[in-house]
Amino acid sequence: MARRRGEQDAAETLQLAATLPEWAREMVLLGCHGGAGTTTLRVLLNTPWEFGAYSADRREIATFGRPLVLVTRDNAAATARAAEVVNNIEAGGLAPAAMVVVADGSGPEPPEATTRLRLVEARVGRLIRFPFVAGLRFVDVAEVGQVKLPKKAQQALDEIRNACFSAARGALARQVEES
Repeated sequence: MARRRGEQDAAETLQLAATLPEWAREMVLLGCHGGAGTTTLRVLLNTPWEFGAYSADRREIATFGRPLVLVTRDNAAATARAAEVVNNIEAGGLAPAAMVVVADGSGPEPPEATTRLRLVEARVGRLIRFPFVAGLRFVDVAEVGQVKLPKKAQQALDEIRNACFSAARGALARQVEES
């Protein structure tokens, strides 16, 4: 059964991607803080658009129609910062397609982090948890693609793509309606 679900996610991703122009298949990644895992995800998702870590002096974030993905770790301080970033992004008129919560370790998510994430979940297109992958901690970013990802990590990547493709498709449909 689990294998079928993974195959369904991959098939859904391909179907959604096929309906979009090439530029809309790309996503923009923005870390809510330094060390969030943004660069690693950029490589795994094969997108050229990464804005590094968010800073309060960054007034506008121009994605040029591409879906925005926020990236944070799952500790208390990181999720507090993520909530702050969501507030600022919303004030600027953007709606993130997804927020990816990268596990800090193999243990459970701290309760304080879980509570904060529940508060922002309805304000992002999709909240996606990316599991801890020990192999990613020990390689240079240029070698990230060589790490064998567990099934849950691959499923999280498919979920991110699906969230972005759905957001892009929705944005394109709104543009057609407005014209």
